[in-house]
Amino acid sequence: MAGVIKGKVADAKTGEPLVGAIAEAESGKIKLKANVNLDGSFIFHNVPAGKYEVKIKFIGYKETKGVEVVVKTGKDIEELAEVQMSPDVQELLEVNVVTHDKGSDHAVRNIEKNADAVQNILSEKAIQLLPDVTVANAIQRVSGVTIQRDNTGEGRYAIIRGMDQRYNNTLVNGIKIPSPDDKFRFVPMDIFPSEMLERLEVIKALTPNMEGDAIGGTMNLIMKNAPDHFLFTANASGGYNTLFTSSRPFESFNHSGINKQSPAEIYGNNYSANPTTDFPLGNFHYTNHSTPVNSTLGITIGDRFLQKKLGVILSVSYQNFYKGSNSERLVPDAIPAVYPGPNTLSFSQGYVRQYSTQTNRVGLQNKIDFSINSRNKLTLFNMYLHQNEYETRYTPDSSVGINSGEVNPEWRSRWQIQDIYNATLHGEHLLSNIVKLDWNGVYSIAKSQVPDMATYSFLGNASYDSTGKLVKMDSTVPAGTVVSRSWQHNSDQDLAGYANLTYKPTILHHTVEFEAGGLYRYKTRTNYYNKYDLQAKTSGVPFHTIDSVPLYFKTSSYATGDITAINADSYTSHEKIAAGYIQAKFMVTTRLQVLGGVRVENTQQDYTTVMPLTFSEAYGTIHYTDVLPSVHLKYTLTNKQNLRLSYFKSISRPGFGEIIPYSYPGEQFTEIGNPYLLHVRADNFDLRYELFPGHSDQLLVGAFYKQLQNPIESFVTNLNGPSSLYIQPQNTDKATNLGLEAVFTKFFGMFGVSANYTYTHSQVTTLKGWYGKFQTPTGTQIQNEHLEQTRPLQGQANNVGNLSFLYKNPRIGLDVQLALSYTGDRIAQVSPYYGLDIWQKPYSQLSLSFEKTIAKHFSFYAKLNNLTNAPIKDYIKFPYTVVNGNFPGGYTLPFQDKGSNYTVAQRDIYKANFLGGIRYKF
Repeated sequence: MAGVIKGKVADAKTGEPLVGAIAEAESGKIKLKANVNLDGSFIFHNVPAGKYEVKIKFIGYKETKGVEVVVKTGKDIEELAEVQMSPDVQELLEVNVVTHDKGSDHAVRNIEKNADAVQNILSEKAIQLLPDVTVANAIQRVSGVTIQRDNTGEGRYAIIRGMDQRYNNTLVNGIKIPSPDDKFRFVPMDIFPSEMLERLEVIKALTPNMEGDAIGGTMNLIMKNAPDHFLFTANASGGYNTLFTSSRPFESFNHSGINKQSPAEIYGNNYSANPTTDFPLGNFHYTNHSTPVNSTLGITIGDRFLQKKLGVILSVSYQNFYKGSNSERLVPDAIPAVYPGPNTLSFSQGYVRQYSTQTNRVGLQNKIDFSINSRNKLTLFNMYLHQNEYETRYTPDSSVGINSGEVNPEWRSRWQIQDIYNATLHGEHLLSNIVKLDWNGVYSIAKSQVPDMATYSFLGNASYDSTGKLVKMDSTVPAGTVVSRSWQHNSDQDLAGYANLTYKPTILHHTVEFEAGGLYRYKTRTNYYNKYDLQAKTSGVPFHTIDSVPLYFKTSSYATGDITAINADSYTSHEKIAAGYIQAKFMVTTRLQVLGGVRVENTQQDYTTVMPLTFSEAYGTIHYTDVLPSVHLKYTLTNKQNLRLSYFKSISRPGFGEIIPYSYPGEQFTEIGNPYLLHVRADNFDLRYELFPGHSDQLLVGAFYKQLQNPIESFVTNLNGPSSLYIQPQNTDKATNLGLEAVFTKFFGMFGVSANYTYTHSQVTTLKGWYGKFQTPTGTQIQNEHLEQTRPLQGQANNVGNLSFLYKNPRIGLDVQLALSYTGDRIAQVSPYYGLDIWQKPYSQLSLSFEKTIAKHFSFYAKLNNLTNAPIKDYIKFPYTVVNGNFPGGYTLPFQDKGSNYTVAQRDIYKANFLGGIRYKF
């Protein structure tokens, strides 16, 4: 009678299943073979009675020693202990060593191939070679990902598959972290130095054991783990941004005397501030610097102790950058013009803004893992991120078309401090051969602070040349000067617990993996905002410096700031999330794996503002429960090819500040909240073919479809007449998002090409205003009609792509990468009027990076970005209408593209920047 022999195979270093390995069982003339499945398991059915020697073979790994197994009867089911295979290290000429490095492209290709769901990964070595130094810039190299840039042109937030940043979440080692943003949940990705990562995962299909609030995707930042042996690396670099020269210097302000607390925080909310003593003017003192030096420094050290049971790693990163932009913008009027036709685009304000921003960030992470015994392991992870951003904004403010005369320039000094801290205690316990428990205890806090943001504007005389360029400015500060001082800070604290129980019984000779677990998170979000407006005393004598201006409050009520007014910008919010899930994973055949289950998430939220309780929106509560099923099919065509099909349901919760009835002055418009905002639900489908020929080569081709209910869009609206524009989040009815993705990487000897392309098409239909003259029985009247308009989702680009040419020569120790990223046009801001949305024109950026070994343990590297000085332009798909040689209003619009059938609304110029340094690795 015949029996059964089964077992599992894994990489000895990474613990990953070695899919494609061959198991052999031999007894005399009887020779049996079995393929290792997706989960690393193998099984011999109908094994005749006898004594067998079982071996495992896999290319690139050492063949295992034979294990004796005795099969006596057909009832015997012999299960072997997990077989761990070690890489076969081979020394070739010139001592080139081939290993399976967990930070290599080859290692992450195996992770992608063996993963349960659709994902794309950047390896540590790929990140190291990229021309990017932050995660925000690095993530744009991933298929289907674009980035939203800040005022310096640097990436800040990720948009995945055309889904705005609100639809994505951020994990560190699988644990969600809070956001330092004062209104939203999404995390600014520029706060993470990219050198701290072991790999960057973008997970595009959620399984039940993952948190369900990601419709676009999940960004999982896997930090460096303790090495198998002593490791020490260090790097230092310097460079500069070509924007800053003697003709356009970097402008900095004095921040040493800034008080981090407002007068109301120091002395109480009813304190009447003193215009002279409580508002020092040091942050209005500016200094010019030409070609300031950018710099970075990084150190990583790690080792294993106590017979390899204790692993420790510590990474530190410091970056200091001087960046900025020259920004020209036109602000559309709150209400369109009616001449020469209805709904005609109209401008009355234009700005030329110069941004000078110094950013210094510190990243620190430490991970300690301890194997108590073969069945129990503990890990403690700590991460601290700190970022200072000192921004000077100078605005020669002018009405459109005015070539000389009185203008209203403005200076603004802004210091933002952001911090994220995470501590995670993780435990893994093998309760039996088939039962495993893992858990996490988490404390996280994110903070942001903008202390004493100072703005002053003044009347002055200006002269311009024939092209509209500012030639001379009279810097006299007259009476009537407006000075604004504001303080804002917020915090987001998480206390969370995770637990997962895995049970792997054998059912019908197949291993079935059952998993159940959940989490509970208690979040506390606070926000404080207070603003003071001062002005100069009336005088017939102008003042030539801001220091000599006698400031006062218009009335005594202004002296307490906004904190005592009816203003909801200061609030406290709590959120309790309880979630549970069950899932099962099993092989239907030797090639088809099924993973399915359901997750339930319960959300309870409350908020309390400083507004009087008599106001109907002074406080509120929100409660909802979501059932989120999912199923993932993976069919192994060969050991190098997969076919995947997935469905999952997911959600997106509104930002904390969005549901508060707040009002906050933004860069262009006043931002206001919406207490009636609903959370978003979505059905998501994925289909993907995967080919992994070997090493770092790959071919991925896929499609996706998303159906959203109650999607959230940011609308520009006018609440108080044509002179007041506001941005407010609002729900629309439904939206669809579908697309195609392709990824290709191939090496031809020392030369390689890496490319990805994503086509995305989304649709949402909303009501838009149509403003114009209409003939009525009583005569001509101006009125606002409403029409339906179908458009893409905000932030979604139809075409996104990356193309890199690679050269790798290990003989001389040289790696070179020329990288081109492309983002098609997308809506940057939704207008309340038909056809007047503001779009960002297609944008491409060319970068070059390389690293060259110069001595034992030492290499030189360089990163060169934006080599073509590509500007970013925003435009409105409305033609530049000319009447009698002029734009309506009798003036000519500046910085327009000749011969175009659209109107450029904004142009930002960043210039190229360069960085070069030395890397040491022991």
